[in-house]
Amino acid sequence: MNVKYLHLFMFPKWLLLILVFPCLLPAQSKPNHKGDSEFDLKNYKSDPHDRCILEVNHTGWTNLPSNVDLSYKSIGVNFSLLFDKPIGKSAFSFGYGLGLYSHNFHSNADFIYKRDSVSGQLNTVLAPFTRPYSLNRYAQKIIEIPLELRFRTKTDRQFKIHIGGKIGYMVHDFRSVRDNEGKVRLYYIKNINPLRYGVHFRIGYEQICLTACYYFSDVFTTKGPAGIRMYSLGIAIIPY
Repeated sequence: MNVKYLHLFMFPKWLLLILVFPCLLPAQSKPNHKGDSEFDLKNYKSDPHDRCILEVNHTGWTNLPSNVDLSYKSIGVNFSLLFDKPIGKSAFSFGYGLGLYSHNFHSNADFIYKRDSVSGQLNTVLAPFTRPYSLNRYAQKIIEIPLELRFRTKTDRQFKIHIGGKIGYMVHDFRSVRDNEGKVRLYYIKNINPLRYGVHFRIGYEQICLTACYYFSDVFTTKGPAGIRMYSLGIAIIPY
């Protein structure tokens, strides 16, 4: 080989490395468009959602005596932590966990105790207050176990529906009354049924839902007014 042409084959080492390096890389596979998208309908795989739920509700009682009025001040809070178990690759999942429900009943009702002359048992009667007052609240704290069937759309921004039931037990209750003589708080109200069970429903978009709950269990035992039941209507915030 002629020496004067030898310099044409003497590449700088760094340039040679740049030219050869791409050839040493593995060939890039063609992307699988059917499975790469998180929200692909055919290959959709649901992830757990809706595990922390905070509800702010209007609370009340049904079937009250005609002379007892519910106040707009009746506001309750429900906080739940749930496990969310997706059902295969479907848009459905199953939720279960534990909740704490604070239910408040503001009204003009006085809880009056009357002794039955025959049986001798002490019964509870609801009747309007006969004296002026500025506060009359009956409050309950309930530990609950919710069970839910959930639907979420297979989209980036999810529309969702939750429907289920719950069973709970009242762990604390009291009455607060404030009138011209001051404020008094009474505990361990007589003839209250501690067992709670009912159905609940949520519908919404992303982190905000409308929510409703109705309890089939009576507020009072057989020694109190029959057929009075709890309900709530409100907004659910789902941060996680």
